[in-house]
Amino acid sequence: MRVQQEQQAERGRSTPPGRPARGSASALAALHATAGNAAVARLFGPAASRTREPAPVQRIADHPGGSYDARPQPGERGPYFVSQGPEARWAMGAGDGREPRDIRERLRYELAEVGPADAPLRVADDGTLAVHGVDEPKEFYATQAVVDSANASLRAVNSTVELTTGGRSIGVGGLRLLRVQPTVLSEQSTEGQLGQFASLLRSTCISVACSLIGSEHSKRARAVLGDGTDFLLTPGSDSDDRANRLADAVAGDTAGTLGTAGALAAARGSQTPGADLGKRYGEATRDGGRDATEERLGINKYASPGPGEGFAIFSMLAADDRDHSVSPPVERGENVWGYHFAAVVARSLDGSCQVTLENYSRNEFGEKARSDLYAVLLKRAKSGGGWFSQLKPLLESDDQQAFKAKFDEVLAALVRDPEVRKNRGLPRLQLQRDFEDHTCRSWFFRVYGGGAGESFHEQQAASGYFNNPMTLRVARPDPAGQ
Repeated sequence: MRVQQEQQAERGRSTPPGRPARGSASALAALHATAGNAAVARLFGPAASRTREPAPVQRIADHPGGSYDARPQPGERGPYFVSQGPEARWAMGAGDGREPRDIRERLRYELAEVGPADAPLRVADDGTLAVHGVDEPKEFYATQAVVDSANASLRAVNSTVELTTGGRSIGVGGLRLLRVQPTVLSEQSTEGQLGQFASLLRSTCISVACSLIGSEHSKRARAVLGDGTDFLLTPGSDSDDRANRLADAVAGDTAGTLGTAGALAAARGSQTPGADLGKRYGEATRDGGRDATEERLGINKYASPGPGEGFAIFSMLAADDRDHSVSPPVERGENVWGYHFAAVVARSLDGSCQVTLENYSRNEFGEKARSDLYAVLLKRAKSGGGWFSQLKPLLESDDQQAFKAKFDEVLAALVRDPEVRKNRGLPRLQLQRDFEDHTCRSWFFRVYGGGAGESFHEQQAASGYFNNPMTLRVARPDPAGQ
């Protein structure tokens, strides 16, 4: 990847692979909306007919808005669905005493209620769960049995969240599905309807996933192969050496004899992968070239974690920066991500569909916090002759480090001001929490299925945000470590 190390670090842990660059969020929504039916049509259309292969089983069905029963039930209230805007905007403090009296401004992602008539659904084959068919849905619907089973699995791994139901229900295919959202166990509450959502405490993809699968470390998980054997993953800025060694072993398995024992030995070994790993691995796995090996190992489209576990997808670097898993090889440009982690929090009762809870760092939010919020606070302070009126304004020539230095001056001034301290404690901590909190409240659900084109691996690979991808099932590390 022709990127600087600093950019690589962000790609490894920030924007979710499969999410378009800023300003094109609808592109992924369109992709995910078509990754089932349309992708199946492309993959198993006329060519499949010519070979007389059986049609693939579709595990996720698309239900347009207004096609399901959303008649209000007695005692129900609140929104059916909520959408989150793509950019942070200004809002005033809630005014309910939760924020410092002297710091009213906030950056928030705008939230809007969406009615059932405008909310398409992606529904599991057995009808026991349904996810809002948009880019970053804030809720899903499921039977109580799905929720109970999911929570039992989440509790078993000491996950930081549990699933809660309430507010609304919908009827799909004869079943009544309940609205589901996460509750952070340390908070023991969900927050409001439109205005607030539970904070997952983390925003980067791997930190969120590790927290949800019960790992005590924000960047440590266990890769689980098909027979349950495992090895530790501790990714760096954009890759993991053990994952790379496993990919090297898969690429070299020309005889189709690689089993889990050999895969485990390769991953845990010390051998450096051969030259141009990405190209060799991409070409080897292209068009099902290692399908039997992948099935034996339980990787790529055969990775199937349950609630309390997760997915991890890694790009394999090619010398020419191309994705060789497709033909002809494609230059993905700057929007290639090193890895992405996603925790599974629920699955349909028949096991065919999984729901993930995911997040990623919103870098544009931090930039707005350090520049725009600084400017607003500074302007108000100067007009009132208060707190930090002697601080320097930001300049267009200021780089990010200059922004940070000046912003930290604002925070330090607030800490020193006796009136501010007397009024509400430490606004500096509140501001820092605010900046972190709202990215942590921007989590979303996604659904993945068991039909052709529906797996996590296939949908993420189809997004174009990975080069020569490999997907693994991950779980929390053993307490004793490895």
